[in-house]
Amino acid sequence: MLERLLDLRGTELGLDTYLDDFESCFWRVTESWKLERQQTFSEPEVPSWMAMAEGDWATALRLAEDMRPSIKGLQQRLDDHGITQNRVRIVEWPLSPYLWWELHVLRIRAEEGERIRVLDAAAVRPLEEARELPEALVLGGRVAYVIRYDGVGVLDGARKLTDAQTIAACHEEIAALHRQGEDLLSFFPREVARLSPPVV
Repeated sequence: MLERLLDLRGTELGLDTYLDDFESCFWRVTESWKLERQQTFSEPEVPSWMAMAEGDWATALRLAEDMRPSIKGLQQRLDDHGITQNRVRIVEWPLSPYLWWELHVLRIRAEEGERIRVLDAAAVRPLEEARELPEALVLGGRVAYVIRYDGVGVLDGARKLTDAQTIAACHEEIAALHRQGEDLLSFFPREVARLSPPVV
């Protein structure tokens, strides 16, 4: 199903509409499942990302750590609502500058309670004969989003899918990839912590 998501009909949502729709759905579920496939995104609203994009890695990592209190606060709110976040992060080598940075941020998220697992891109290549898998997010059994980005990797909106069978299939397939992956907290110290920052 994941390889067919881009071909399925759904409701196209602009950025603001998507963010509002996501917020209204998210707090009504008990779990979310996210598939991250792209290796580079742009997050100009995030100071740590901005420092990374300028090649200031020391500042980027310091500002990433400064995000911990807000991440911790969000995780506490999730725990209070009984919501579990699950994420599969597909990784290609060598790591892109973005991914090197994001894995440091995801490590903080994992340390605070998000269930993040890492999977080598080779594991999904059999599903990518025609094109790469899209970025996808499933919220319980309520909704699935095919997340859309613009040409430079800035979040641009999403396609909303509400067919129950489609949502169930996406959930099952992302969960299977999650089981196949390695816990970020064992992957990171072995594969990422030893690496020097890449050249931007």
